[in-house]
Amino acid sequence: MQRVLLAEELRRLRERSLLTGEEVSRRLGWSASKISRIENARIGVSLVDVAALLDVYGASAEERQGVLALVASEPAQTWWRAFSARSEAFLQFLDFEAVSHTIEQWELRAIPGLLQTADYARCIISAWKEIDTSLRDRQVDDRVDVRMRRQERLTSDDPLQLIAVIDEAVLRRTVGGASIMQAQGRKLIEASELPNVNLRVLPLTAPSGIVDAHFTILTRLLAGVEQSVLYTEHSGILDQVTADEKSLYWFRRIFSRLLDSALSPSASRDRIARIMTE
Repeated sequence: MQRVLLAEELRRLRERSLLTGEEVSRRLGWSASKISRIENARIGVSLVDVAALLDVYGASAEERQGVLALVASEPAQTWWRAFSARSEAFLQFLDFEAVSHTIEQWELRAIPGLLQTADYARCIISAWKEIDTSLRDRQVDDRVDVRMRRQERLTSDDPLQLIAVIDEAVLRRTVGGASIMQAQGRKLIEASELPNVNLRVLPLTAPSGIVDAHFTILTRLLAGVEQSVLYTEHSGILDQVTADEKSLYWFRRIFSRLLDSALSPSASRDRIARIMTE
């Protein structure tokens, strides 16, 4: 994930310096494609190469500190990477989630993974076996285990701040049967009472067409500077992570509108409880 952030920052500094990738490559004696591959996070970049780029871009001391901190913070192999995952983008999402202090999430397909019960998660993940016939029971078990372990961040000594908006239709869509949904409803209500969780329900009466895909904005603090990335997912298979500032700007506006249209935290709890008894 650090590679994505580093790539975005190096691109920003190059564009500010009014240099093209070809011009930078010529100055440094690199191949014409190297800058493009670095800025698209397709390859890693050494500390020596980063320092050379910062010299060319005329980076300030503060900018150098931030960029070099990104290079130094490239993560070692983390526990979730030992398990089966559906995509590299999702692994990058997990990398950043592990060091984030705040997550803002919109869900219109399922309960957010950080708030799912194990039974609900198993049903959601197992459903993919009908589409991906190579998915094995062991892989399902692994993915459920990862999802449950991730939830420990919500009740740790330094808890993750979660702001989640769920489409009411998600609560009304039966997954695994009535007993599983009732247990899931209880877990949502319990989680919503945590001081670090702001859970909101977007009612069916809310304006339609706000957004047609679920997404997550993750924010962390590095060297005193907040950094955010956007994770988007379509149909559970087309996912990507980006630190693009324009994308983050628009999705933050979308999330703000979702919050404005959603029920209050207390009204959301009441709506969840009512739906679970219908």
